[in-house]
Amino acid sequence: GRPLPAGQLAAGRTGAADRLFRPGWTPVPARASATPAPVLLGPDLDLSAVTGAPDAVVAAVGVAPGHEEDPVGAAHETVRRFLTLLQDWLADDRFASSCLVVLTRPGDLAAGAVQGLVRSAQSEHPGRFVLLEADGPDAVPAALASGEPHVAVRGDQVLAPRLARVTHGVEKSCLAPGGTVLITGATGLLGGLVARHLVREHGVRHLLLLGRRGRVADLDDLDAEVTWAACDVSDRTALADVLAAVPAEHPLTAVVHMAGVLDDATVLSLTPERIGPVLAPKADGAWHLHELTKDLGLAAFVLFSSTAGLLGSPGQGNYAAANGFLDALARHRRAAGLPAQSIAWGLWQDPSAMTGHLTAADIAGRMGRSGVLPLTAEAGLALFDAALTVDAPVLAAVRIDPARLPDAA
Repeated sequence: GRPLPAGQLAAGRTGAADRLFRPGWTPVPARASATPAPVLLGPDLDLSAVTGAPDAVVAAVGVAPGHEEDPVGAAHETVRRFLTLLQDWLADDRFASSCLVVLTRPGDLAAGAVQGLVRSAQSEHPGRFVLLEADGPDAVPAALASGEPHVAVRGDQVLAPRLARVTHGVEKSCLAPGGTVLITGATGLLGGLVARHLVREHGVRHLLLLGRRGRVADLDDLDAEVTWAACDVSDRTALADVLAAVPAEHPLTAVVHMAGVLDDATVLSLTPERIGPVLAPKADGAWHLHELTKDLGLAAFVLFSSTAGLLGSPGQGNYAAANGFLDALARHRRAAGLPAQSIAWGLWQDPSAMTGHLTAADIAGRMGRSGVLPLTAEAGLALFDAALTVDAPVLAAVRIDPARLPDAA
């Protein structure tokens, strides 16, 4: 998970609570700017072509050559290219007082992944990067004048992302319990918790649990038919074979995608070779699930994302990119009239395969000073239930102690 900046909370400091937050855009003052015209990089993102030390340089996220019809391949290639750009930018003394503006357009899945990477870089190197969603570089002066690290410019309006508390419903969402519910990443601790919860609280009677290692958790005591499959969800062919084996009398009705791995490194030490293995289980797996199930009439398509992608997280650029892709995919599906919800989680208190190496000091360092606290299993599952009642493609599920939030900038 990632510390939640106080400046991104739209609500006041009234008591500690577990909360759901909806990301949205809020108008910010559009100040006059004397910033000279920015320098626009070419498609090759080559900084050596820049002369002098401009106040701002713009790098647009475009379609990766050769991946026009391959969103996953485009995400991998684009994240690798922008990682190299960020590293070159930080290493070049000419730009020590300059700002690199990363320009994206809404609806681009690869851009969602790049945004996650850049947010991580922003958390490590404040003031060096700005994310801008706009139609073109003409919006750069207004974006820089806002003083915000991430802005959207739409017409004459300058907008900044904020998280607002969500009032959720009281009824559990229907996961079509008569059908089969698929859980990926099911061999981890959280996968077992969610599997039990779906059976006991949502009435699910047919579970299809996927993990690279096959059966691990003991779920024999559940009042449900549990089928295990050893499957790497980034392997489309293997995943298609598993889905084809779902019995017609209990068709697939819901997906909960929880697969993921960590390989943490700061943006300056991260290598292109460490991008793919972290993107694959989350981004590739989610895209394959999307394509293989989009015509099945699913009742729910839930993606376990992370606040790392939504807010950035130091030392987790590759992981933030993977989760940024999930958030973008949820919006993509909803725009196409398909069910989807990406839940950006903070840190869960119970150790998992991805967080078991963290010590109490690590958790305190990463989370405590920020005002974001680890979620207990009980609180996390309650937020999961609450999220399913909210009509929003992306939500943040975090436990906040307002008294420990740093002052807003």
